[in-house]
Amino acid sequence: MGYCCYGPTPMTENTFDLYWIASAPEVRGQGIGAGLISAMEADLRRRKARIIRVETSATEAYGPTRGFYASMKYGEEARIKDFYKQGDDLIILTKRM
Repeated sequence: MGYCCYGPTPMTENTFDLYWIASAPEVRGQGIGAGLISAMEADLRRRKARIIRVETSATEAYGPTRGFYASMKYGEEARIKDFYKQGDDLIILTKRM
């Protein structure tokens, strides 16, 4: 139904990156993503994580994605203008554990 891929951020102390999270289209909105995030965070608490970092796009198409992360208490930490292409900023979200 879904998966997430995460791991330690190289050259940091107890910081982790969430690389990918996805759920099957037919189950979106049914709590699969929230369950995956909760399981990842539980694992990372056991691993003494300090920060979880996520990168996403500022385009309108990623609005629901950003809303999902906001609902999971991830906040915008930084933005690089025109990172992906002109008019498409990189947004870095973080959650402190």
